[in-house]
Amino acid sequence: MRAADDKNTGDMLPAYDLAGERPAKRTRGDKMRAARGLKAITVNLPAELVEQFHEKRKARGHSTNQAMEILLRTQYLRKR
Repeated sequence: MRAADDKNTGDMLPAYDLAGERPAKRTRGDKMRAARGLKAITVNLPAELVEQFHEKRKARGHSTNQAMEILLRTQYLRKR
């Protein structure tokens, strides 16, 4: 350990944090979703595609979550 008046000893610690990266704190919404068995995802889509998706979703009377769940189950995750 270095004394306050020691001008000759260099710091032996690296410039980065030894504990590593810390995960982001969980928000209240994250905790509520986890309690219900849900998990959030974020996707980046073209604006035109999103507009078409919302038009079709509203016409069928589905929420965004319901529509995405239906699409994932029936199209992306279907067994072939």
